[in-house]
Amino acid sequence: MIWILLGVCIAAFILGTRLFRLKRQFRNITVQLNERTSEKTEKMVTVALIDDDLNKLAAAINRNLELQKKLRIEVRRSDLQLKDSIANLSHDLRTPLTSILGYLQLSQNPECPDEKRKEYLKTVDNKAHALKSMINNLYELSVLDVRETPLKTEKLDLNRLLGDVLAGQYELFHRLGITLNVHLPSHPVWITGDCVACTRIIQNLLNNASRYAKGNVGISLEASGSYAFLSIRNPAPNLKANDIKHLFERFYTADKSRNSSGSGLGLYIVKTLIEKMNGKIADVTLEGCILHMKIEFPLALN
Repeated sequence: MIWILLGVCIAAFILGTRLFRLKRQFRNITVQLNERTSEKTEKMVTVALIDDDLNKLAAAINRNLELQKKLRIEVRRSDLQLKDSIANLSHDLRTPLTSILGYLQLSQNPECPDEKRKEYLKTVDNKAHALKSMINNLYELSVLDVRETPLKTEKLDLNRLLGDVLAGQYELFHRLGITLNVHLPSHPVWITGDCVACTRIIQNLLNNASRYAKGNVGISLEASGSYAFLSIRNPAPNLKANDIKHLFERFYTADKSRNSSGSGLGLYIVKTLIEKMNGKIADVTLEGCILHMKIEFPLALN
């Protein structure tokens, strides 16, 4: 009987000690969590007691803390991007409006010669069209940002579509003194996509090339394996190597002074539309002052 009582006492002592150490460890975890959540420390939660369940709990807590840290960083980054976007957008809208008002005021001067007045009004017209294009981009961006907005997919001949868009843009490049070097296959290149979206992608890529290129612009299309590859090469003398990773970000322009007519939305829209059609930006490189972009689309299944 004495041995039984002694055994019970020993078991109770061991259990009590275990419970005390567990309670103390939970208090320690709570302290560590409070310090971590109040951003007093970046340390991970540690467990002094050797216990598999406690170690698993600490590991799960640490994974959650790291996830929360990444989310906070992303929120801060998004907040900074939003502030920059608002500032850039305000500048981009204000600049053409200021020019329009200024040239209109000059053209209304009774002493303004007719030749000058025509020149001012032509500038007003150009600025108004640039402003309209920017507003259209903003509207398109708002539509694209609604993830549920579906594209009307169908089987498209990308080769023919590219040829049609190039024909429509030829006069623009000719007027700018840019030579187009086009290499298209002699056969259809079928993909599954939205005709309007594909047209927009090609137009935006060409507009980007025409805005910054001087001299020749190379455009090629080829089918290889299960994919179609659309490539555009153009001089980009003002582009820096650090700009490459940001080219497809919203509102990003390589011209930090915002003096160009670009809004920084064209290539972002390109990337968004491409991804909606299961394509991707396969490669972007800067060789000297030559920018090379390669776009990849899955070929349509027969």
